[in-house]
Amino acid sequence: MLKLNKKGLLFMGSLVLSASLILSGCGGGNSSSPASQQKAGKQAQGVTDKEILIGNWATQSGSAALYGAIAKGIDAYFQYVNDQGGVNGRKLKLVTYDEEYQPSRAVAIAKKLIEEDKVFAIVGNDCTSCNKAALPQFKKSGIPVVGVSSGSDIFVNPVIPNIYGLLTNYGIEARIFVNYAVDELKGKRIGIFYQNDDFGKSGYEAAVDELKKKGMQPVAEVSYNSTDVDFSSPALKMKEANPDVILSFSITKPTAAYKKELSKVGVNVPFIVTSVAGADNNMFNLAGDSWKNVYSSSWVAMVGSGDPKVNKYVEALKKYGKDLNPSGPAQWGWAEAEVLVEAIRRCGNDLTWENLNKQLETFKDWNEGLAFNVSYGPDNHYGTTSVVMIKDQNGKMAPASDVIKYKAGK
Repeated sequence: MLKLNKKGLLFMGSLVLSASLILSGCGGGNSSSPASQQKAGKQAQGVTDKEILIGNWATQSGSAALYGAIAKGIDAYFQYVNDQGGVNGRKLKLVTYDEEYQPSRAVAIAKKLIEEDKVFAIVGNDCTSCNKAALPQFKKSGIPVVGVSSGSDIFVNPVIPNIYGLLTNYGIEARIFVNYAVDELKGKRIGIFYQNDDFGKSGYEAAVDELKKKGMQPVAEVSYNSTDVDFSSPALKMKEANPDVILSFSITKPTAAYKKELSKVGVNVPFIVTSVAGADNNMFNLAGDSWKNVYSSSWVAMVGSGDPKVNKYVEALKKYGKDLNPSGPAQWGWAEAEVLVEAIRRCGNDLTWENLNKQLETFKDWNEGLAFNVSYGPDNHYGTTSVVMIKDQNGKMAPASDVIKYKAGK
């Protein structure tokens, strides 16, 4: 169970944690690496007869702080499982840190989780650039990283043996958006707003390519930096281009701020935003009355959809994460934890990294959790390539399509 401070946030004293991260980032660790231990066939680190230690980082501060609920959703699911006896008799324990949406900090945290905390696996890390920065460590150690909270191609194409995506790939999502904008919303002038980093460019580049296939090109391509707070100029640039649909590959707070500015300058055309912002009902609070005519996607069954699995999740969250919004990041964390726990369950008592990887690759359109059609294999670590399109309706996001399944590599 997570250690919480008085504000209900994560974890241990910040000065102690910062010092520890600095030291871990400078070297040290055991002479026998985790990878060499696995090759020797030993039971993996982080596993005892009674406990399995799982690692994570999640943004708890700054412009992306809403994503901190991912870790809380993961921990809520672990508590739920533990109260039912754990996994094959072992309880789950989460070790998580605030990486502040900073790649350099994520690198230090990755080293600490692997070499000092000695976790068995890592689950649900947010921030595309942060995961990219830590990727060399993940590859070198061989530790299973499950349900990366990023849909970037970097982690799944080509396949990396110990890295598993889950949420729908940003490029695939972007292609679905383009087709929906043109075929369903009859858009002819498409504007694109995107975050100027690995995350935003993943969706932007795929959208431009998909438009090209249709003989089209964006009428506007407007970028921003994750630290930006003034979006008046980007809104005016979009207005000048006169789009009839806007695609937005952006995170929560900047998306809300941009949508407010668009509304101020009279741009109220359909606004299709990536799921990491648009699937969170908290956007209605952040963007206020401007959060209208908004479309997004969801790779998990929607809260309020009537799905029995979702109803069960919502009821459980009232007990294990009572202060959490059941839609958005907390739900993503819960779904990511479900996949990891199912893979651990399939491992039985053979809790090695090799066997965990083997069991993950047995998933085929797995729908027992909240995520749609989870599939892995030797040539596929995407997780899910299925979404439902969603739209604002009476102050919440509601389904606007059936499940759309996109074939990876299409």
